[in-house]
Amino acid sequence: MKHLLYLSLFFVILFSCTDDEGVHFQPDTFYLNTDTPTVNEADGIVTISFHIAKTFANDINISFELSGTSEVAVDYNIPNQNITIPAGELTATLTIDLIDDTIIEDQENIILTVISASNSNLYIDDSDTITITIIDDESNAFQNSVLISNYGNPTSTITYVNNDFTVTEQQIYNTVNTEIIGSGLQSIGFNGTKAYLVSSIDNQIIVVNRNSFLKESTISTTLNTPRHFAASGTKGYVTNWGDTTISTDDFIAVIDLSTNTIETTIAVDEKPEKILAKNGKIYIAHSGSVNNLSIINTADNSLSTVTLPGNMLSDMVIDSANNLWILAEGNPATSGMETSGKLILYTIADGTFSTIDFATTEHPNNLTYSNGTLYYSLNDAVYALDETESTLPVTPIITTISNDISVNEDRLYTLDIDNSINNGSLTIFNLTDNTPIQTINTGIVPNGIYFN
Repeated sequence: MKHLLYLSLFFVILFSCTDDEGVHFQPDTFYLNTDTPTVNEADGIVTISFHIAKTFANDINISFELSGTSEVAVDYNIPNQNITIPAGELTATLTIDLIDDTIIEDQENIILTVISASNSNLYIDDSDTITITIIDDESNAFQNSVLISNYGNPTSTITYVNNDFTVTEQQIYNTVNTEIIGSGLQSIGFNGTKAYLVSSIDNQIIVVNRNSFLKESTISTTLNTPRHFAASGTKGYVTNWGDTTISTDDFIAVIDLSTNTIETTIAVDEKPEKILAKNGKIYIAHSGSVNNLSIINTADNSLSTVTLPGNMLSDMVIDSANNLWILAEGNPATSGMETSGKLILYTIADGTFSTIDFATTEHPNNLTYSNGTLYYSLNDAVYALDETESTLPVTPIITTISNDISVNEDRLYTLDIDNSINNGSLTIFNLTDNTPIQTINTGIVPNGIYFN
């Protein structure tokens, strides 16, 4: 008898509740869907489908409103703010036309919210909304690419090449920012989403987004013939030659990367050139009269030096064991005191070093490293040396003019300046058989290869 009483009470409560009392037993008879919630503005269109659970004898008109960070007629076009599901149908599709402009923008979105329907049997609530995210194609235009810095004569430029070498674009900074870089683009440094364009003649560093190349800031105070950039934590370190006729005014500029301001300088030996950051230390090779390796502890910017054999320490790489390989070109014959080039292996862990000597008349340059192999240029040829070997190779892997070289994914990239008037060139070789893949025009006096 007690069980029958409880059951009767349940049915009384169930059938006495109404919508006015806040109880809804109506299933969700309507929903929105898109297969592409994130789109690139270059995709052209995005579609949103409107679904109902059962067909009706009459057309159903659905009204919606639009919001979000994107703007109608600026970022997209839409025919109107309602859609009709025809009688006897279950769906209707809304097409939004995306506007592919040439403006570099932040990520934006379209928020579509249904506000009413002509048939009261459709249950519309706050869940009937959908968000479309629009990615600006210009903001990632130069991602996954090869970038070439061109010193220029007189104006510097940057060349973009996509990863399969089918698209080349000259003067990308000029195009994006409608201004020139300036003169004397010496190198490009990278940190996170930023690229740092170091110009030695204009004594400035232009900070850009590395994927869009949109200018964000310029650093110009204190710099004096800046050369190369490296980042460690929240600080950037830039080699400066100062007045090239004075051997005692060279320094490292320390940049606060959050404000792009120079917070201090560190005096170093003459002609600080290549600079690398590793495990809280900054390593600087000098190509001047003093053959020192400078080491800065980033914790307190304290400086120490190591005197190395060899002259003109012009290039430097870190190998798989986290040791430094330093290329000493040696003094040329024109100096009157010719010395041989050297490859110097500096063991970071204990500060010891060893050398591999070239002949007195041999002056290598352009050192790069990949997968256990060192690559360097010598007399219009490129040589490969396994990092475990102590004897220099006799035969080059490739014979080519190389004003700079770099290796990435079993491909060797080389630059040829040609002269200081015409455009130079980038040639890519396949390292599996050392054959050329393609030659691509660059700007005038190409001097650096970077993989973005």
